[in-house]
Amino acid sequence: MKINGKFLTTGIGSLPYIDAGKGAQKVFEAFDIPFWPQFPKKSFKENMYTQFSQGLPGLVIDEKKKTIHVDSSKDLSEELAKIYEAHISKAYDAFAIKEDYAGGFYAFIESAKRQKLECAKGHITGPVSFGLGVADEKGRAIIYNDSLKEALVKLLEIKALWQVERLKGIARQVIIFIDEPYLVSFGSSFVNLKREDVISMLDSIIEGIHSRGAFAGIHCCGNTDWSLIAGTKADIINFDAYLYAENLSLYSKDIERFLKRGGYLAWGILPTSEDILKETDKTLFKRLSLQIGNLEKKSIDRNLILSNSLLTPSCGMGTLSEDLTEDIIAKLSKLSNLAKQTT
Repeated sequence: MKINGKFLTTGIGSLPYIDAGKGAQKVFEAFDIPFWPQFPKKSFKENMYTQFSQGLPGLVIDEKKKTIHVDSSKDLSEELAKIYEAHISKAYDAFAIKEDYAGGFYAFIESAKRQKLECAKGHITGPVSFGLGVADEKGRAIIYNDSLKEALVKLLEIKALWQVERLKGIARQVIIFIDEPYLVSFGSSFVNLKREDVISMLDSIIEGIHSRGAFAGIHCCGNTDWSLIAGTKADIINFDAYLYAENLSLYSKDIERFLKRGGYLAWGILPTSEDILKETDKTLFKRLSLQIGNLEKKSIDRNLILSNSLLTPSCGMGTLSEDLTEDIIAKLSKLSNLAKQTT
């Protein structure tokens, strides 16, 4: 699979708008690869966990307290069976993301009917982050419950494939990002997960995405073991290149193998904080060029890096002000134009 163009822009997912139509239109205007936007300020249901939680066995949502957890004390066998039945029969609509949980998705699809899209992007919260971020009634992360963990992986795959089917109706190519902020904790004393288990969970979802002819990316907005992500079957690694690009270069052999097999680096070079106010497209381009040069010094072919690079903000922008978000988006577009013309 090949993405046509270098230094194309896309976003991580969340935006600060309340109006779904406005947010969807902003995406179409500003990004080379448009994505359906999440609006966490609009509703708790658009929180990164709640948004993909429907259908999880034992799920308890408290909108007033803005919390979700799983009650594993009751018999979950029937709910677990429904997930596996839907997965086997490819009945993805059974676990569709409802409109009140993802207004941006439905506004995006409606707006896209008036567009001719080469590529469109969707996303899910990854199994590691979801499994560590949501607990049971005793406060124990559900990733440590084997039955729930396996069902969660299948459920998230179903939600990814449901998106692929819908997005293929409006775009020739589809990309699904698996958002994994919790991978920054991998290897710490706080997370008891084996490397092979993490890769297995991610690859299970990635293989499903590939089976439908779509690209799969992994987004992690902090330091992590990049050899782990490069060791999955992901097509795109999206990372915070503003703060952590030097850390990525420590794994140059893994990154070189990843690029040679056709992988892409999505450089999250624009900070999603007030740090963006002190940057211009030229200072960001200088930073990007330096980091590309660091990989080149590790004997990675420059042309390979350039041809397999995308540009994004470093993370989602759902918690930011609209003014700051629009400054980031404007500078991303200018940086992309500069990179396309200069490299």
